[in-house]
Amino acid sequence: MLEGLTPKIIEKVEKDLRKYPDWLLRIEAESINSTTYDSVNSKSYSFKSSVENCVEHNGEIIRKINAIETVYKRRLNEDRKRLIDLRYFQDEPRWKVMKEMSIKTKHEYYKIRDFAICSFARVLGYLKDD
Repeated sequence: MLEGLTPKIIEKVEKDLRKYPDWLLRIEAESINSTTYDSVNSKSYSFKSSVENCVEHNGEIIRKINAIETVYKRRLNEDRKRLIDLRYFQDEPRWKVMKEMSIKTKHEYYKIRDFAICSFARVLGYLKDD
C-alpha cells in the first residue's frame, strides 16, 4: 500500500468512483430540465435553505467529477484506466477485472489499483501532499 493511503481513504475514493457514472447523468439531466424542489413548502422559510443546500451539493458533485476526469485523463496509464473503468464505472467484481486484464496475482491487481486510488485521493483532497 502506498504511503498515507489508509483503508478509510480507499473507501472514500472507491465510493466516489462508483457514484461517478450516476453523477454525470444527474448533472446532464439537471442541465436539460429545470430543477424542482418538491419537498419545499411555500409557506415556510425553508425554500432558500433547500435551494442553497442543493446548489452546494451540486457544486461538490461537479468538483468531484472534474477531479475524477482530470486524474483519469492526465495521470493514469492504460492499465490503470482499464482497471478503474471495469471495477468502478462498470462495477465488475475483482476476479473478472483480473481475468479480463490478464492480471495473475492479487498483489499485481492491488499495486495497479493503489497507484490509481492514491492519485484520485490527492486530487479529491483526501490525501495530503507532503
